[in-house]
Amino acid sequence: MLDDQPFGLSLEPDRVSRHSLGIHASPAEVYRALTDAADLQCWFVTEAAIELRPGGPFRWVFGRATDDPSQPPLVTAGQFVALVKQESVRLRFAIEDLETELEFRIDPWRDGAVLTVTHAGFPGDEEWDETFRAIDRGWQTELHVLKVYLERGRGMTRSTERHVRRIEAGAEDVFDSFTSKPGLEGWLADRAAVDATPGGDLLLEWNGKEAVRGHCAVSDPDRFLLLTWEGERPSLVRVHIDGDDETTGVDLTLDHILFAPAREPVARHDWEPALDRLAALLRLGRTA
Repeated sequence: MLDDQPFGLSLEPDRVSRHSLGIHASPAEVYRALTDAADLQCWFVTEAAIELRPGGPFRWVFGRATDDPSQPPLVTAGQFVALVKQESVRLRFAIEDLETELEFRIDPWRDGAVLTVTHAGFPGDEEWDETFRAIDRGWQTELHVLKVYLERGRGMTRSTERHVRRIEAGAEDVFDSFTSKPGLEGWLADRAAVDATPGGDLLLEWNGKEAVRGHCAVSDPDRFLLLTWEGERPSLVRVHIDGDDETTGVDLTLDHILFAPAREPVARHDWEPALDRLAALLRLGRTA
């Protein structure tokens, strides 16, 4: 439970992001993944500095600094509020000058644990809609990234590649291209099977190439999709669709979150020509 001791008027939350997920790992392993800098750098951040005690500071760096000043890394810094080993972690930090509080709660579950993330302190004002939506989708994604890491990616390190496209089609048609058998077979795979409900199975097959098996982890129709690819080197495919059927097109952002052993090449999917095929297919369908 979040601390009800007040520490600022900004923490009168109208909106809270809260998600839970079962993970086949012990509470001790989940706690370590959330509080150990080396573990955090395998699945969550590129750099982490932590002083693990109530009141101790932490610093997370997302993305690496480059020579391009327009693409600096994102840095989140704050402090630990409370720690209960193998049970909970509570942190406090600011987002756009708004003080927020984050709690990870770990509950034993069968042969593993249920991890619940609660991020509180967001106003209900319309101007916060986009930020809150991004954060809420982000936590949904990171829960599943942690699950993949602990269950299939031990000894591996995360990397992410991003692909952005303007698609001249409605959001519903774009979403259908990722979540239906004919949609996937039109641009991505020679043969496909998919159940686009959370937990549903995914199968992608190509002639002369290893098949991909996985699941649908998150499905927000016409807007947001998260798929797991569960091979020897596991990965996740995250799809954001911005726009609606009343416009001439939508903005598609696809992030492929990959795990691979350190110092070994990452097995990347050839997304650029595939997305070219998708854009051409939907553009043709729109003008037909």
